Amino acid sequence: MNRASVIALLLAGSAQAADLELLHAWTSGSEAAMVGELAAAARGGGVDLKTTAVAGASNANTLLKARFLSGHPPTLAQTDKPLRIWAEAVPLADLGGAVNAQFAALPHAVAAELRHAAKPAAVPLNVHRLNTLWSNRRLLRAHGMVVPQDWDAFHRTAAQLRQAGLLPLAIGSSAGQKLSLFVAVVLGRAGRDFFERAVVQADPALLAGERMAALLQEFRALKAYTDAGQVSRDWAGATALLLQGRAVFQFTGDWANGEFQKAGWRAGVDYDCTAAPGNGGLHYFEFDRLVFFAQPARLGAQQRLAGLLLQPETSAQLARLKGGIPVRRDADLSGFNACAQRSAADFRAGEARGELVLALSARLGENAYGGLKDVLSAYWASERMTSAQAQTRLAQALRQRD
Repeated sequence: MNRASVIALLLAGSAQAADLELLHAWTSGSEAAMVGELAAAARGGGVDLKTTAVAGASNANTLLKARFLSGHPPTLAQTDKPLRIWAEAVPLADLGGAVNAQFAALPHAVAAELRHAAKPAAVPLNVHRLNTLWSNRRLLRAHGMVVPQDWDAFHRTAAQLRQAGLLPLAIGSSAGQKLSLFVAVVLGRAGRDFFERAVVQADPALLAGERMAALLQEFRALKAYTDAGQVSRDWAGATALLLQGRAVFQFTGDWANGEFQKAGWRAGVDYDCTAAPGNGGLHYFEFDRLVFFAQPARLGAQQRLAGLLLQPETSAQLARLKGGIPVRRDADLSGFNACAQRSAADFRAGEARGELVLALSARLGENAYGGLKDVLSAYWASERMTSAQAQTRLAQALRQRD
């Protein structure tokens, strides 16, 4: 998107003061509940917020770009892209000193992603752990099994479940779900340092090496524990298979926690939420962020809304509903279930050690990130593609620059 071609349209679209509009991709049951709470919090603070939902993050991003190009952009939007990507294309709002001061209560790894040109332009809602294994404890108990702690144990357990006529692993069609599974394998088998050097820094020797070949082969071997129905479901549909007693495991972010809670399931009794096999205390995370676009007639309302969403009680309530953990260090966790408590403990410990692993969506360029997901999806789908071919394509994808 060309910045110069958009600025005039953006400013023209902001000439008339109106209610704020949030464009987002939160459409599951727990996500919708969180959006409702967000809108209620806005109204309580004197801000009338319209919410526009679009199913699927990629669809929401496409519509967001189209809205800018048509001269009718929303006032703010949920996005998984780094702030700098939007800042290169469109002018962002300056949320002001009061919002900037509240960033002191945020982890540094989060606060650093919310400013452009030293000015706050986005606010976080909650933190989500991506390297989580969700387990149907009811089914495991019925078959005398336990949650596997390493990948070897996972393969043994999944094979036994398959023999028992159960679906071991529920997964959906999105490239993001394949990426989460691949990252869980890399972190669990090769560790954080290898992940940083090979995937984030695109070390050519590691990408072409035997270890990466083995990791890719194991990643695709997990497909044997899934079903053909994955091509027509999203992550929430995969979680539903666990809730229906039709599947045992799922790898996805802890937004799934919101779905289990909404269904009345008890963490540690009906279901479990552990770090992916071999991942231990590593916390691979992303956080929901709302980016505010420069619309001068609405700046006051934008700043009020941003301040409201950063309040400790509001932050905690939104995280409880959606299944993540509050982004503020000083948030009260007393009302959170065992899954959130475990995630929060690992997050804080990882921050203290300097070992938090920020999601690739916030660290790779747009082309490299998209290319990585494309390669993994193609490799997952095609038995003809060899691991060596996938390694070559991975290296090409990760070398791309925006």
